[in-house]
Amino acid sequence: MLIDKLKFLQGYVKIKLSGYAPERFLNLCSNHNILIWNLEYMDDNYVFCVSVRGLKRLKPILRKTRTTFVILERVGLPFLMRRYRKRKLFFAGIFLCGGLLYAMSLFVWKIEINGNLHETDSNIMKFLEEKQVYHGLLKSKINCEEIEEELRAGYGDIIWASAKLEGTMLIIDVQENLATNQQAEEQQAQDGAPSDLVADKEAVIYSILTRQGTPYVEKGAKVKPGDILVEGKNPVLNDNGEIGSYQYCVSDADILGVTQYTYEDQFPMWYEDKQYTGKESQAYGIRLFKLQAKTPHLFRKFQDYDTITDEYDVKIGDSFYLPLAITKETSKEYQAEKKQYTKEEAKQVAEEKLRQFCEELTQKGVQIIENNVMIVTDGKNCAVSGTLKVIEPIGTRKETAITDIPQEGQIEDESDGDSN
Repeated sequence: MLIDKLKFLQGYVKIKLSGYAPERFLNLCSNHNILIWNLEYMDDNYVFCVSVRGLKRLKPILRKTRTTFVILERVGLPFLMRRYRKRKLFFAGIFLCGGLLYAMSLFVWKIEINGNLHETDSNIMKFLEEKQVYHGLLKSKINCEEIEEELRAGYGDIIWASAKLEGTMLIIDVQENLATNQQAEEQQAQDGAPSDLVADKEAVIYSILTRQGTPYVEKGAKVKPGDILVEGKNPVLNDNGEIGSYQYCVSDADILGVTQYTYEDQFPMWYEDKQYTGKESQAYGIRLFKLQAKTPHLFRKFQDYDTITDEYDVKIGDSFYLPLAITKETSKEYQAEKKQYTKEEAKQVAEEKLRQFCEELTQKGVQIIENNVMIVTDGKNCAVSGTLKVIEPIGTRKETAITDIPQEGQIEDESDGDSN
Protein backbone atom coordinates (compact mmCIF):
# COMPACT_ATOMS: atom_id res chain seq x y z
CA MET A 1 0.00 0.00 0.00
CA LEU A 2 2.79 2.45 0.91
CA ILE A 3 4.78 1.53 -2.21
CA ASP A 4 1.74 2.18 -4.40
CA LYS A 5 1.34 5.64 -2.84
CA LEU A 6 5.02 6.46 -3.44
CA LYS A 7 4.70 5.38 -7.07
CA PHE A 8 1.67 7.64 -7.47
CA LEU A 9 3.52 10.62 -5.99
CA GLN A 10 6.52 10.10 -8.30
CA GLY A 11 4.36 9.35 -11.33
CA TYR A 12 4.68 6.43 -13.74
CA VAL A 13 3.63 5.40 -17.25
CA LYS A 14 2.31 2.21 -18.74
CA ILE A 15 4.04 1.49 -22.09
CA LYS A 16 3.93 -1.11 -24.86
CA LEU A 17 7.37 -2.21 -26.12
CA SER A 18 7.99 -3.54 -29.63
CA GLY A 19 11.01 -3.99 -31.90
CA TYR A 20 14.02 -6.13 -32.75
CA ALA A 21 15.24 -7.37 -29.34
CA PRO A 22 12.78 -6.69 -26.52
CA GLU A 23 14.31 -9.38 -24.31
CA ARG A 24 17.71 -7.66 -24.50
CA PHE A 25 15.95 -4.41 -23.62
CA LEU A 26 14.56 -5.94 -20.44
CA ASN A 27 17.98 -7.34 -19.48
CA LEU A 28 19.65 -3.96 -19.97
CA CYS A 29 16.98 -2.32 -17.79
CA SER A 30 17.84 -4.77 -15.04
CA ASN A 31 21.59 -4.10 -15.44
CA HIS A 32 21.03 -0.34 -15.21
CA ASN A 33 18.76 -0.72 -12.14
CA ILE A 34 15.72 0.63 -13.95
CA LEU A 35 12.66 -0.72 -12.13
CA ILE A 36 9.81 -2.08 -14.23
CA TRP A 37 6.68 -3.83 -12.90
CA ASN A 38 3.42 -5.41 -14.02
CA LEU A 39 5.27 -6.96 -16.97
CA GLU A 40 2.94 -8.79 -19.42
CA TYR A 41 3.42 -10.35 -22.86
CA MET A 42 0.53 -9.41 -25.17
CA ASP A 43 0.26 -9.84 -28.95
CA ASP A 44 4.05 -10.23 -29.53
CA ASN A 45 4.69 -7.12 -27.43
CA TYR A 46 5.66 -6.45 -23.84
CA VAL A 47 3.48 -4.19 -21.68
CA PHE A 48 4.88 -2.89 -18.39
CA CYS A 49 5.01 0.11 -16.04
CA VAL A 50 8.02 2.30 -15.41
CA SER A 51 8.53 5.45 -13.34
CA VAL A 52 8.89 8.87 -14.93
CA ARG A 53 12.51 8.99 -13.78
CA GLY A 54 13.19 5.57 -15.28
CA LEU A 55 11.47 6.56 -18.53
CA LYS A 56 14.02 9.32 -19.07
CA ARG A 57 16.87 6.77 -18.86
CA LEU A 58 15.45 4.45 -21.54
CA LYS A 59 16.65 6.40 -24.63
CA PRO A 60 20.16 4.83 -24.98
CA ILE A 61 18.77 1.37 -24.29
CA LEU A 62 16.16 1.80 -27.00
CA ARG A 63 18.91 2.69 -29.53
CA LYS A 64 21.04 -0.30 -28.63
CA THR A 65 18.17 -2.79 -28.88
CA ARG A 66 16.44 -1.09 -31.84
CA THR A 67 13.11 -1.11 -29.97
CA THR A 68 10.37 1.46 -29.65
CA PHE A 69 7.52 2.02 -27.22
CA VAL A 70 4.12 3.60 -27.09
CA ILE A 71 2.78 5.22 -23.91
CA LEU A 72 -0.59 3.66 -23.10
CA GLU A 73 -1.37 5.43 -19.84
CA ARG A 74 0.03 8.20 -17.63
CA VAL A 75 -0.59 7.85 -13.90
CA GLY A 76 0.49 9.92 -10.91
CA LEU A 77 0.65 13.32 -9.28
CA PRO A 78 3.01 14.99 -11.81
CA PHE A 79 0.60 14.30 -14.67
CA LEU A 80 -2.37 15.35 -12.55
CA MET A 81 -0.68 18.64 -11.68
CA ARG A 82 0.18 19.25 -15.34
CA ARG A 83 -3.38 18.52 -16.45
CA TYR A 84 -4.87 21.08 -14.05
CA ARG A 85 -1.99 23.60 -14.12
CA LYS A 86 -4.25 26.35 -15.53
CA ARG A 87 -6.92 25.89 -12.89
CA LYS A 88 -5.58 28.21 -10.21
CA LEU A 89 -8.73 28.17 -8.12
CA PHE A 90 -8.50 24.38 -7.91
CA PHE A 91 -5.03 24.52 -6.38
CA ALA A 92 -6.00 27.44 -4.19
CA GLY A 93 -8.88 25.32 -2.88
CA ILE A 94 -6.48 22.46 -2.14
CA PHE A 95 -4.16 24.71 -0.12
CA LEU A 96 -7.14 26.33 1.62
CA CYS A 97 -8.55 22.92 2.54
CA GLY A 98 -5.16 21.85 3.87
CA GLY A 99 -4.93 25.02 5.93
CA LEU A 100 -8.40 24.49 7.37
CA LEU A 101 -7.62 20.88 8.29
CA TYR A 102 -4.46 22.01 10.04
CA ALA A 103 -6.40 24.70 11.92
CA MET A 104 -9.08 22.17 12.92
CA SER A 105 -6.39 19.82 14.23
CA LEU A 106 -5.45 22.37 16.88
CA PHE A 107 -8.79 22.01 18.71
CA VAL A 108 -10.69 19.29 20.55
CA TRP A 109 -13.93 18.45 18.77
CA LYS A 110 -14.94 15.28 20.61
CA ILE A 111 -14.77 14.30 24.28
CA GLU A 112 -15.19 10.57 24.90
CA ILE A 113 -15.83 9.24 28.42
CA ASN A 114 -15.31 5.55 29.21
CA GLY A 115 -15.76 3.42 32.32
CA ASN A 116 -18.48 5.44 34.05
CA LEU A 117 -21.47 3.48 35.37
CA HIS A 118 -22.97 5.54 38.19
CA GLU A 119 -22.12 8.98 36.81
CA THR A 120 -23.73 9.80 33.43
CA ASP A 121 -21.82 11.28 30.50
CA SER A 122 -23.91 14.46 30.63
CA ASN A 123 -23.08 15.04 34.33
CA ILE A 124 -19.37 14.60 33.73
CA MET A 125 -19.55 16.85 30.67
CA LYS A 126 -21.23 19.60 32.73
CA PHE A 127 -18.55 19.20 35.38
CA LEU A 128 -15.81 19.54 32.74
CA GLU A 129 -17.46 22.64 31.27
CA GLU A 130 -17.41 24.23 34.74
CA LYS A 131 -13.67 23.53 34.76
CA GLN A 132 -13.33 25.21 31.33
CA VAL A 133 -12.92 21.96 29.38
CA TYR A 134 -15.33 21.83 26.47
CA HIS A 135 -15.72 21.05 22.74
CA GLY A 136 -13.76 23.49 20.60
CA LEU A 137 -11.06 24.18 23.21
CA LEU A 138 -7.47 24.58 22.00
CA LYS A 139 -5.47 21.44 22.69
CA SER A 140 -2.60 23.58 23.97
CA LYS A 141 -4.84 24.76 26.84
CA ILE A 142 -5.66 21.23 28.00
CA ASN A 143 -3.75 19.88 30.97
CA CYS A 144 -4.50 16.17 31.20
CA GLU A 145 -3.00 15.76 34.67
CA GLU A 146 -5.11 18.64 36.00
CA ILE A 147 -8.28 17.09 34.50
CA GLU A 148 -7.50 13.80 36.22
CA GLU A 149 -7.05 15.52 39.59
CA GLU A 150 -10.27 17.56 39.16
CA LEU A 151 -12.30 14.40 38.43
CA ARG A 152 -10.92 12.53 41.43
CA ALA A 153 -11.53 15.52 43.69
CA GLY A 154 -14.97 16.35 42.29
CA TYR A 155 -16.42 12.83 42.42
CA GLY A 156 -16.00 10.74 45.53
CA ASP A 157 -16.85 7.49 43.73
CA ILE A 158 -14.21 7.98 41.01
CA ILE A 159 -11.05 6.36 42.37
CA TRP A 160 -8.98 6.52 39.16
CA ALA A 161 -9.02 8.77 36.09
CA SER A 162 -6.92 9.08 32.95
CA ALA A 163 -7.07 11.77 30.25
CA LYS A 164 -5.23 11.72 26.94
CA LEU A 165 -5.35 13.47 23.57
CA GLU A 166 -5.62 11.53 20.33
CA GLY A 167 -6.06 13.50 17.14
CA THR A 168 -8.89 15.92 17.87
CA MET A 169 -10.29 13.69 20.65
CA LEU A 170 -10.00 14.02 24.40
CA ILE A 171 -10.38 10.51 25.79
CA ILE A 172 -11.22 10.25 29.49
CA ASP A 173 -11.16 6.84 31.19
CA VAL A 174 -12.48 6.56 34.74
CA GLN A 175 -12.90 3.80 37.26
CA GLU A 176 -15.62 4.06 39.88
CA ASN A 177 -15.77 2.56 43.35
CA LEU A 178 -18.59 0.03 42.99
CA ALA A 179 -18.49 -1.05 46.63
CA THR A 180 -21.78 -1.28 48.52
CA ASN A 181 -22.57 0.96 51.49
CA GLN A 182 -21.48 -1.77 53.85
CA GLN A 183 -18.17 -2.15 52.04
CA ALA A 184 -17.74 1.63 52.09
CA GLU A 185 -18.26 1.63 55.86
CA GLU A 186 -15.71 -1.17 56.21
CA GLN A 187 -13.29 0.91 54.17
CA GLN A 188 -13.98 3.87 56.44
CA ALA A 189 -13.43 1.67 59.49
CA GLN A 190 -9.89 0.96 58.32
CA ASP A 191 -8.95 4.49 59.39
CA GLY A 192 -8.91 3.18 62.96
CA ALA A 193 -11.06 5.88 64.60
CA PRO A 194 -13.37 4.43 67.31
CA SER A 195 -16.92 4.10 66.05
CA ASP A 196 -20.34 2.74 67.07
CA LEU A 197 -22.96 0.94 65.04
CA VAL A 198 -26.32 2.69 65.39
CA ALA A 199 -29.76 1.88 63.97
CA ASP A 200 -30.65 3.70 60.78
CA LYS A 201 -34.35 2.72 60.80
CA GLU A 202 -37.04 1.17 63.00
CA ALA A 203 -36.53 -2.57 63.24
CA VAL A 204 -36.79 -5.68 65.38
CA ILE A 205 -33.43 -7.36 65.83
CA TYR A 206 -33.47 -10.70 64.02
CA SER A 207 -29.90 -11.72 64.78
CA ILE A 208 -26.67 -10.13 65.99
CA LEU A 209 -23.13 -11.48 65.84
CA THR A 210 -20.60 -9.14 67.48
CA ARG A 211 -16.93 -9.49 66.62
CA GLN A 212 -15.68 -6.29 68.23
CA GLY A 213 -17.27 -3.78 70.58
CA THR A 214 -19.97 -3.93 73.24
CA PRO A 215 -23.44 -5.03 72.06
CA TYR A 216 -26.36 -3.01 73.41
CA VAL A 217 -29.20 -5.09 71.92
CA GLU A 218 -30.14 -8.72 71.57
CA LYS A 219 -32.45 -10.77 69.38
CA GLY A 220 -36.08 -9.57 69.53
CA ALA A 221 -35.24 -6.05 70.72
CA LYS A 222 -37.02 -3.12 69.07
CA VAL A 223 -34.81 -0.25 67.96
CA LYS A 224 -35.38 3.21 66.57
CA PRO A 225 -33.15 5.37 64.37
CA GLY A 226 -30.14 6.56 66.38
CA ASP A 227 -30.23 3.75 68.98
CA ILE A 228 -26.80 2.28 69.69
CA LEU A 229 -26.53 -1.32 68.53
CA VAL A 230 -22.85 -1.96 69.20
CA GLU A 231 -20.67 0.54 71.07
CA GLY A 232 -17.06 1.01 70.04
CA LYS A 233 -15.61 0.79 73.52
CA ASN A 234 -15.10 -2.04 75.99
CA PRO A 235 -15.07 -1.31 79.75
CA VAL A 236 -11.97 -2.32 81.72
CA LEU A 237 -12.66 -3.12 85.40
CA ASN A 238 -10.26 -2.33 88.25
CA ASP A 239 -9.58 -4.40 91.37
CA ASN A 240 -12.74 -3.07 93.03
CA GLY A 241 -14.90 -4.32 90.17
CA GLU A 242 -15.55 -0.79 89.01
CA ILE A 243 -14.96 0.64 85.54
CA GLY A 244 -11.45 1.97 85.62
CA SER A 245 -11.08 2.83 81.93
CA TYR A 246 -12.33 2.04 78.44
CA GLN A 247 -10.64 0.27 75.59
CA TYR A 248 -11.80 1.96 72.37
CA CYS A 249 -12.19 0.11 69.11
CA VAL A 250 -13.92 0.08 65.74
CA SER A 251 -17.17 -1.80 66.37
CA ASP A 252 -17.72 -4.76 64.05
CA ALA A 253 -20.86 -6.90 63.91
CA ASP A 254 -23.32 -8.61 61.57
CA ILE A 255 -26.78 -7.31 62.49
CA LEU A 256 -29.98 -8.34 60.76
CA GLY A 257 -33.26 -6.64 61.49
CA VAL A 258 -36.90 -7.18 60.55
CA THR A 259 -38.17 -4.02 58.86
CA GLN A 260 -41.03 -2.95 56.65
CA TYR A 261 -41.15 -1.31 53.23
CA THR A 262 -44.21 0.57 52.10
CA TYR A 263 -45.16 -0.08 48.48
CA GLU A 264 -47.61 2.07 46.52
CA ASP A 265 -48.39 2.25 42.81
CA GLN A 266 -51.27 3.36 40.64
CA PHE A 267 -51.93 3.43 36.90
CA PRO A 268 -55.03 4.04 34.75
CA MET A 269 -57.01 1.14 33.31
CA TRP A 270 -57.21 2.92 29.96
CA TYR A 271 -54.02 3.14 27.91
CA GLU A 272 -52.90 4.07 24.41
CA ASP A 273 -51.77 1.23 22.18
CA LYS A 274 -49.49 2.24 19.28
CA GLN A 275 -49.69 0.25 16.06
CA TYR A 276 -46.98 1.27 13.59
CA THR A 277 -48.16 1.32 9.97
CA GLY A 278 -44.71 0.95 8.43
CA LYS A 279 -44.83 4.35 6.72
CA GLU A 280 -41.77 6.49 7.30
CA SER A 281 -40.51 9.93 6.36
CA GLN A 282 -36.86 10.95 6.47
CA ALA A 283 -35.14 14.31 6.60
CA TYR A 284 -31.43 15.07 6.66
CA GLY A 285 -29.51 17.88 8.22
CA ILE A 286 -26.07 19.16 8.99
CA ARG A 287 -24.48 20.58 12.14
CA LEU A 288 -21.44 22.85 11.87
CA PHE A 289 -20.09 23.94 15.24
CA LYS A 290 -23.35 24.92 17.03
CA LEU A 291 -25.24 25.88 13.87
CA GLN A 292 -27.81 23.39 12.60
CA ALA A 293 -29.81 23.19 9.39
CA LYS A 294 -32.06 20.43 8.10
CA THR A 295 -34.34 19.71 5.20
CA PRO A 296 -38.10 19.63 5.83
CA HIS A 297 -40.19 16.45 5.73
CA LEU A 298 -41.68 16.99 2.29
CA PHE A 299 -43.71 13.79 2.21
CA ARG A 300 -44.71 13.57 5.87
CA LYS A 301 -48.46 13.75 6.11
CA PHE A 302 -48.76 11.80 9.32
CA GLN A 303 -50.98 12.85 12.15
CA ASP A 304 -49.42 10.66 14.84
CA TYR A 305 -45.77 9.68 14.64
CA ASP A 306 -42.62 9.05 16.64
CA THR A 307 -39.34 10.69 15.65
CA ILE A 308 -35.91 9.06 15.86
CA THR A 309 -32.82 11.22 15.31
CA ASP A 310 -29.41 9.76 14.45
CA GLU A 311 -26.24 11.84 14.35
CA TYR A 312 -23.06 10.82 12.57
CA ASP A 313 -19.82 12.67 13.33
CA VAL A 314 -17.59 13.43 10.37
CA LYS A 315 -14.03 12.27 10.94
CA ILE A 316 -10.82 11.50 9.08
CA GLY A 317 -9.41 8.19 10.23
CA ASP A 318 -10.20 6.96 13.73
CA SER A 319 -9.40 9.99 15.90
CA PHE A 320 -9.44 13.11 13.67
CA TYR A 321 -12.95 14.43 14.33
CA LEU A 322 -14.24 17.60 12.70
CA PRO A 323 -16.82 20.08 14.07
CA LEU A 324 -19.25 18.69 11.53
CA ALA A 325 -22.03 16.12 11.86
CA ILE A 326 -24.69 14.69 9.57
CA THR A 327 -28.13 14.18 11.13
CA LYS A 328 -30.87 11.84 9.99
CA GLU A 329 -34.40 12.29 11.32
CA THR A 330 -36.86 9.46 10.80
CA SER A 331 -40.59 9.84 11.50
CA LYS A 332 -42.59 6.63 11.91
CA GLU A 333 -46.37 6.79 11.63
CA TYR A 334 -48.53 4.95 14.12
CA GLN A 335 -52.21 4.61 14.79
CA ALA A 336 -53.22 5.13 18.39
CA GLU A 337 -56.00 3.02 19.77
CA LYS A 338 -57.57 3.44 23.19
CA LYS A 339 -57.68 0.16 25.07
CA GLN A 340 -58.69 -0.90 28.55
CA TYR A 341 -56.99 -3.46 30.72
CA THR A 342 -59.10 -6.33 31.92
CA LYS A 343 -58.85 -7.07 35.63
CA GLU A 344 -56.53 -10.00 34.92
CA GLU A 345 -54.31 -7.90 32.62
CA ALA A 346 -54.14 -5.05 35.14
CA LYS A 347 -53.24 -7.55 37.86
CA GLN A 348 -50.47 -8.99 35.72
CA VAL A 349 -49.04 -5.51 35.04
CA ALA A 350 -49.16 -4.63 38.73
CA GLU A 351 -47.57 -7.94 39.75
CA GLU A 352 -44.78 -7.45 37.21
CA LYS A 353 -43.96 -4.01 38.64
CA LEU A 354 -44.01 -5.43 42.16
CA ARG A 355 -41.78 -8.30 41.09
CA GLN A 356 -39.21 -5.86 39.67
CA PHE A 357 -39.30 -3.89 42.92
CA CYS A 358 -38.70 -7.08 44.92
CA GLU A 359 -35.82 -8.09 42.65
CA GLU A 360 -34.13 -4.76 43.29
CA LEU A 361 -34.44 -5.35 47.03
CA THR A 362 -33.06 -8.88 46.71
CA GLN A 363 -30.03 -7.60 44.81
CA LYS A 364 -29.31 -5.34 47.80
CA GLY A 365 -29.23 -8.33 50.16
CA VAL A 366 -32.79 -7.95 51.43
CA GLN A 367 -34.81 -11.11 52.21
CA ILE A 368 -38.58 -10.77 51.84
CA ILE A 369 -40.46 -12.84 54.42
CA GLU A 370 -44.00 -11.45 54.16
CA ASN A 371 -45.95 -9.78 51.35
CA ASN A 372 -48.97 -7.72 52.43
CA VAL A 373 -49.54 -5.85 49.15
CA MET A 374 -53.12 -5.61 47.87
CA ILE A 375 -54.19 -4.95 44.25
CA VAL A 376 -57.53 -3.18 43.76
CA THR A 377 -59.01 -2.37 40.34
CA ASP A 378 -62.06 -0.38 39.29
CA GLY A 379 -63.22 0.99 35.98
CA LYS A 380 -60.69 3.83 35.98
CA ASN A 381 -57.56 2.90 37.92
CA CYS A 382 -55.58 0.02 39.29
CA ALA A 383 -54.24 0.82 42.77
CA VAL A 384 -51.53 -1.21 44.51
CA SER A 385 -50.61 -0.59 48.15
CA GLY A 386 -49.35 -2.45 51.18
CA THR A 387 -46.18 -3.40 53.03
CA LEU A 388 -43.35 -5.86 52.63
CA LYS A 389 -41.83 -7.37 55.76
CA VAL A 390 -38.17 -8.08 55.17
CA ILE A 391 -34.96 -9.13 56.85
CA GLU A 392 -32.03 -6.90 55.96
CA PRO A 393 -28.69 -5.72 57.34
CA ILE A 394 -29.12 -2.65 59.51
CA GLY A 395 -26.77 -0.26 61.23
CA THR A 396 -24.68 2.69 60.21
CA ARG A 397 -21.40 3.91 61.59
CA LYS A 398 -21.09 6.80 64.06
CA GLU A 399 -18.11 8.21 65.91
CA THR A 400 -17.76 6.88 69.45
CA ALA A 401 -18.09 9.41 72.27
CA ILE A 402 -14.95 9.50 74.42
CA THR A 403 -15.70 9.08 78.14
CA ASP A 404 -13.23 10.48 80.67
CA ILE A 405 -13.08 8.58 83.98
CA PRO A 406 -11.24 10.49 86.75
CA GLN A 407 -8.58 8.52 88.56
CA GLU A 408 -8.37 8.27 92.39
CA GLY A 409 -5.43 10.68 92.52
CA GLN A 410 -7.31 13.23 90.50
CA ILE A 411 -10.32 13.01 92.85
CA GLU A 412 -8.11 13.59 95.91
CA ASP A 413 -6.44 16.57 94.25
CA GLU A 414 -9.80 18.08 93.48
CA SER A 415 -10.94 17.52 97.12
CA ASP A 416 -7.79 19.21 98.44
CA GLY A 417 -8.39 22.14 96.15
CA ASP A 418 -11.92 22.53 97.48
CA SER A 419 -10.76 22.50 101.12
CA ASN A 420 -8.31 25.27 100.50
